Amino acid sequence: MSWKLKQIFLPNPNLADEYPNYENQLQPRMRFADPELRLLFEQHEAAIMGIVVREITAYLADESVCNDEEDMFPRRSEMTGEWYVGEIELFKKEERIWGSVFTRFLGYYPEPCARLPVDDYLGLEVWITYDPEQQAFLFDGGLDSSSI
Repeated sequence: MSWKLKQIFLPNPNLADEYPNYENQLQPRMRFADPELRLLFEQHEAAIMGIVVREITAYLADESVCNDEEDMFPRRSEMTGEWYVGEIELFKKEERIWGSVFTRFLGYYPEPCARLPVDDYLGLEVWITYDPEQQAFLFDGGLDSSSI
């Protein structure tokens, strides 16, 4: 990878729980099924974000899914290397705690284009699960990509 990933933090509070994007500069949507899950996230935020950084870095370093070939998406040459968190969600399903962190990566959009010169380009959603025996969040093996 010829560029370095850099997390940025959008400045505008997201009080109405709206869809955040680079243009509106809203902070992440925080979706927790109950207050206990919010507290659990707050207690493990550093470890969760460590998982996210590790997995998005590995994904973007994989030549088979990200390179500069003409028909490839995503293309490294179109990305700035900057990313931010768009949404965090934790929920309970089948007696387990699951969640995801949806990251968004910025890309260059040359003129003429209706988009900003730098705008949202790629979404990577990293899936996690909570292991009560280890009292830790783990990567569940799921990472979804999308064009945004």
